[in-house]
Parts: sequence; structure tokens; C-alpha cells
Amino acid sequence: MPKIFRGPTYKYRPGREYDLWFVSYPIGKTVAKVNGVWKTMVVPYDPDLKTYDRVLRGGYDNVITDAEAAELTAAGYGDYIFNE
Repeated sequence: MPKIFRGPTYKYRPGREYDLWFVSYPIGKTVAKVNGVWKTMVVPYDPDLKTYDRVLRGGYDNVITDAEAAELTAAGYGDYIFNE
């Protein structure tokens, strides 16, 4: 059964120069498999994306296989995996 990966986030605060300076909201971090190792990136560099083994975009529901779910869990990303 396919699973959903909703990756880690960080809290963004725009700062006092904005009208809604007191508001914060989550921004998704991208998780990519690079040379067999899963890595977290805040802003991935576009030309490099083609060279990665697998890219799970931050802020999106990414469908993953059971094998990928096992790899991600072993790499410490198990909290971000959900059943479809």
C-alpha cells in the first residue's frame, strides 16, 4: 500500500517591517536522496535536482513506496510518513 511523506517544516516569521509581523507559518523542507543518503534541504538548488536519486518536495504530499518508507524510517524521517 502506498504511503504519504509530509516532510519536516520550519517556522517562518516575516519580521516587524511587515503588517502581520506577529504571524508565523510553517514552510516545508525538501528531503532528497543524494548518493544513497537522505538529506534535508531548505532551498534546494534547481540544477542539482536532476542529479539526485529521489526528491520529496517540502510542503507537498509525496507518494512513496514501502521500500522508501523503510529507508526514510531508518534515516530518522519516520514521523513524517502516513498511510494513504
